[in-house]
Amino acid sequence: SPYYGKIRTSSISGVRQNDPSKEYLTISTNLDKTETINITGWYFRSEVTGNYAIIGRAALLPFPNTKTESDIILQKGDRVIVTKGFSPIGISFRTNKCTGYFEENRTFYPRLPLQCPRAKDENLPIFSSIPDRQDECTRIIERIGRCRTVDNEFLRDLPDTVTQSCKNYLSTQINYNSCVANNFGDTDFPGNIYRVYLKKFGPLWREKNDVIHLYDESGFVVATIKY
Repeated sequence: SPYYGKIRTSSISGVRQNDPSKEYLTISTNLDKTETINITGWYFRSEVTGNYAIIGRAALLPFPNTKTESDIILQKGDRVIVTKGFSPIGISFRTNKCTGYFEENRTFYPRLPLQCPRAKDENLPIFSSIPDRQDECTRIIERIGRCRTVDNEFLRDLPDTVTQSCKNYLSTQINYNSCVANNFGDTDFPGNIYRVYLKKFGPLWREKNDVIHLYDESGFVVATIKY
């Protein structure tokens, strides 16, 4: 393939796992600054079993279970984690500054980077004209971890002195959607990692002693994994 050496594959992790969400490999790039490669339509094929799986498309700005996918066009420094199973949010996607919120109440293998801006570092509004009440809400927001929302139990346990405007902010503005709205224009908003899911349950390749080739759209071998 003309892409040989420009695209590399890692060894497979979790090949002996019964859970397909724990079985994955990584594609990495060796590209010049101006080079791009579209890998949608490429496929993996086992030399031993003959089974294959095609790389599909991915959402560039993901929202759970909302299918707005595009071709996966890799640039210098991009990586693709290709998982055998199904996506916890229903789609393949490119990570961004806010996708760490997806980790809450979901399980990814490997874990998503928790790079969300902290709630306390966003442009906070005025919650009260009373300084003590304003400071109280600010202190509460400072306690909230990166890429974390607050639940009803958290809100119920707040002191009675906390203003309603503070509670409303906590429940509606500290989440993935608000993070996207507040940070979408940042130059570091897009991530360089794609999470791609092959949506396969059954065996694709052997647990040991197999050779897996990655083929380009013309059917030429780009990279090979032997184990």
